[in-house]
Amino acid sequence: MKKLLVFLLVASMLAAPALAAGYPEKGITLIVPWNAGGSSDLIGRLLVADMEQTMGVRISVVNTPGATGTIGMNDAFLAPHDGYTLIANATPYGHGVQGMADWAPYDWDFFAAYYVPGIIAVNKDSEYKTFDDLYQALKNNPDTVTGGTAGVGSTGYVNMEVLKSVDPAFGNYKSISYTGGAAAVTATLAGEVDFTPQLSNEMIDLLRSGDLVALAALTAEDLTLEGLDYTIPSIKTFLPEVESVLPLGDAFGLMFPSDVPQEAKDALEAAYLKATETDAAKAFANEKGVILQGLNLEESNALRDATTSRVTWILYDNGAAPVSPEQFNIPRP
Repeated sequence: MKKLLVFLLVASMLAAPALAAGYPEKGITLIVPWNAGGSSDLIGRLLVADMEQTMGVRISVVNTPGATGTIGMNDAFLAPHDGYTLIANATPYGHGVQGMADWAPYDWDFFAAYYVPGIIAVNKDSEYKTFDDLYQALKNNPDTVTGGTAGVGSTGYVNMEVLKSVDPAFGNYKSISYTGGAAAVTATLAGEVDFTPQLSNEMIDLLRSGDLVALAALTAEDLTLEGLDYTIPSIKTFLPEVESVLPLGDAFGLMFPSDVPQEAKDALEAAYLKATETDAAKAFANEKGVILQGLNLEESNALRDATTSRVTWILYDNGAAPVSPEQFNIPRP
C-alpha cells in the first residue's frame, strides 16, 4: 500500500507540468475589428478554421467594427490576458500615434501570416484609364478626386500617406472613410469614389471580372495575379522616385496581448504555424492574390517593429498622426 501511495505521488508530480500547461481548456474568441469580407476577416477565419481542429476547442469569430479597428482591439486588450481572446488584424502600428489608443505596438504579439500588396484601382467606367491620368488629376486639380479607404490608420489610408511623403500630390485627394476595406472597394465599384488604394485580396474578384481596373501596384515590381489577364504595372513605372518606399501593403494575421502566459503563446504559435502549411492556406494565397508568409512569433514581432518605426514617423512628420512616436519609445528608422 505504501509503495502504491508513493507511486501515485510521483505520478502526480510528473503530471503536474502537463496540467499547468493545459491551455486551452475552453473556447477561444477571435475578434475581427472590421466588417466581414475584408482582409482581416478573411485571413482570420481561414487560420482559425484549422487552428480549432488542432487545439481541440471552438474558436468563435466576432466582428466588432468601428474607429478604424480600435473598438475591437480595445475590447481584446480589456479582456483577461489569458490567451482566450485573439485579434485578426494587420500590423498594429498606428493606433497610439493617431491618438486612438493608449497601448503601444509592442503591447501586442503578432503572427504575420500573409503579406497583402496595395493596388490603386478604379471602376471600369472611370474617366481615369491609366495611372498617369489619375496622377495628373491629383496634381493639377486638388480636392476634386475622391479616394475610398477603410479610414484613418487603415492600410489604404497609410499607403497614400507614405506616397505623400515622397510626392505631395498624393495628399490632394478627398479621403472618404468606410467601415472596412471591402466596403471601400464596393464604393469604388458603385462610383461613390473615384479610386481606392486598398488591398489586393479585397478587390481580386472584381479585378478578375473586369468591374474594377488596376492602374498600379504598390510593389517594387510589376504584379501578376492568378486569373487576371494583364500584369499590373508597378507604380515606380510612372514615378521612379517612389521606389524608396515600396512595397506598400501590410502583413495580416493574428495577435494577442504580449503578456499572455507563455504556455498559451506556445500553443497558439504551434497551431498557427500548422494552419499556414495547409493546402487551404496555400490555395488562399493564389485565389486572393496575396503572399503566404507564415512567419513565427519572433519573426513577426521583428516585422511589427520595423513597420512601426518606418510608418509611424512618416505619419507624424506628415501631420497625419498627432502624437509623436517618441511617446511610445518608437525609434526613428
